[in-house]
Amino acid sequence: MGWNRRRVSFVTRILTHYRIPFHERVHQLLADAGFEYRLIHGQPDEEEKAKGDLATLPWAEPIRNHALFGRGKLVWQPIGAISRTSDLLVLGQENQLLVNYPLQLLPSAIRPKLAFWGHGRNFQSRNPDGRAERWKRFWATRCDWWFAYTEETRRHLMSLGFPDDRITVFNNAVDTGDLTRLDADIGKEEARRAQASLGLSGRNLAIFVGGLYPDKRLDFLVAAADRIRARVPDFELLVVGGGVERAAMEAAAAERPWLVIAGPRFGREKAVLMKGAKLFLMPGLVGLAVLDAAALGVPIVTTAFPFHSPEIAYLKDGGQGVIVENWTDADAYASAVAELIGDEPRRHALRRAGYEVARTITIEAMAQRFARGAECALS
Repeated sequence: MGWNRRRVSFVTRILTHYRIPFHERVHQLLADAGFEYRLIHGQPDEEEKAKGDLATLPWAEPIRNHALFGRGKLVWQPIGAISRTSDLLVLGQENQLLVNYPLQLLPSAIRPKLAFWGHGRNFQSRNPDGRAERWKRFWATRCDWWFAYTEETRRHLMSLGFPDDRITVFNNAVDTGDLTRLDADIGKEEARRAQASLGLSGRNLAIFVGGLYPDKRLDFLVAAADRIRARVPDFELLVVGGGVERAAMEAAAAERPWLVIAGPRFGREKAVLMKGAKLFLMPGLVGLAVLDAAALGVPIVTTAFPFHSPEIAYLKDGGQGVIVENWTDADAYASAVAELIGDEPRRHALRRAGYEVARTITIEAMAQRFARGAECALS
């Protein structure tokens, strides 16, 4: 790299598998525009390791996360040298990232431009007016630029007084292009073989794909699945993913031969399993999974859970999926799923709507928005 190329440094606490395509595209886009892009990441805690979705890149720069006071996610990241050699430093907006605060307190003349990347607020907070959220709001406007997940984040930041013309909404995405190609390439026979290898018939199969942790409401999912099975005798549920509640799900599966826990799967292997399912069930927190389901033509059924991630904005009830209003009622959820299993024309309409979402919210568009935002922040 030439010494005079302006440098954008993206610092993240950990690097997950699904982020790799985004960073690869940004790396190329910024190089084409005459910028150097550096990706700096730390290591996961034990809970994150259990999810099995961590990754790196040959050109990424690992650093050591230093946990403080025995709190795994309260970390200091040694990025002093990185900061001094950057023109734009992109930081995650997390209260636990202690290095953010001294950087924000430095006079702008002796630090790089600072940008935050994040939600703007904790969408999973049970106490939105509590100390943690007040702290987050206090620091949210003390930067030069914002990379916002969705329009909801933009609205929140503007309500705090942050200028609209210094916000880039990138529309957080997964690699829907790759998923769309897999959707066209995977045939029924390949999906059937994958199901059979797991002991599934696939006639009325639903799937869950995601992290196995409390906000996913897996107890509710199992309770609803029992009720669906009572209505649809050959109903099966395949759970794909890892996390702290995997052992509990495996215990539930031991008593239910129609419930299969497959562990983490990625790429084509995950897509094949999803393609064999009639529905994607996620009654708890919905995030980027909404795009996985859309790109692979699997209608998603969720609930009006009040703690979804911002990507819930991509899902419209009756559009690419169904949102069951009473989010605490397993019977209501089971009834909605059972009805949809038996309604092929409706599922077909939901699939078509999902494909349209996947064409609109793409990793390519996300990377382009981010790269343009970085250039604007440095202009």
